[in-house]
Amino acid sequence: MYAQAMNQKVMQLTVIGTGESLLRIQKRLSCAAAELGITLQVGIDKSPEAWGLTYVQTSAVMAQGKCLLTGLKRTEDIVTILRTWLAKNTSGCAGNAK
Repeated sequence: MYAQAMNQKVMQLTVIGTGESLLRIQKRLSCAAAELGITLQVGIDKSPEAWGLTYVQTSAVMAQGKCLLTGLKRTEDIVTILRTWLAKNTSGCAGNAK
């Protein structure tokens, strides 16, 4: 709510995976969001099959039902992926990137 009051972009993501790779991708997403000046709302799903993914494809990050990335990417790569997604999905929007 505070981010929205400041007119900051809020991006809702679902991270799919388990264990250490899940923790690592969460940390990298957090660092990427800080660099981009956005707020993330992250849900966690430990059932890749529910998303049509295999265990090998986890950790995966989904936004609006679309897979943004699979596997453990470098933070710099995640910044690029999120920046590209935001550019394509927030044109004309003031604030939320839901």
